[in-house]
Amino acid sequence: MLKKVTLFVALCACVAVIAADRFAYVNMETVFNEYYKTVNENINIENLRKQYLDGFNLLKNEFQTSLSEYQKAVADADNELLSEDVRESARSKAQLLENRLQQKQDEIMRYRQEGLGEIENRQQMIVEKLAEELVEQVKKYAEAQGYTTVLEVSGKSLNRVPLVISYPKNQEITDAVVKLVNAGHEAEKTEATAKLTDLRNKLRAAQEAAQQQ
Repeated sequence: MLKKVTLFVALCACVAVIAADRFAYVNMETVFNEYYKTVNENINIENLRKQYLDGFNLLKNEFQTSLSEYQKAVADADNELLSEDVRESARSKAQLLENRLQQKQDEIMRYRQEGLGEIENRQQMIVEKLAEELVEQVKKYAEAQGYTTVLEVSGKSLNRVPLVISYPKNQEITDAVVKLVNAGHEAEKTEATAKLTDLRNKLRAAQEAAQQQ
């Protein structure tokens, strides 16, 4: 009998604890993307991408120019209509250009690795910094609103299944958090969003044009 009473008391205590908890749900992916600082940092990233693309295209054009010169030199070296002196000069030039092409190709590979690596590292640093800021903002908001537990709903498992499949939408605080973190910066965010869209459109057009060359 004593065991049953003890078990009943324990169950009542658990129910009381659960009843005292106030749960909230937040989509941190949405909060992160809608944060005005994220938009501004994305502008910096797009400018970095543009600098990388400009440099890459310059190296690519230099390579193509050297390749054309090399091909002409090879053709002249094999042209029996030219004098032997001209053909010998063309062979020497072709050798020099072949070495230059290899160097230029190595330079392009290094530039690509270093450039893309720099962009990736910058993005990672930004994500970590801003995510930390936003988590603190969510904690403060939850404390002010009396929430004891906040669950993040945008995460997915390794097989891409949502970690939180279903939850009461009336307890989601995503919109409120977005409004909170952007308070006082609404106009800045609107202007930055328009600028970011323009930059991305121009960069996409430049990439498409480069691929067609």
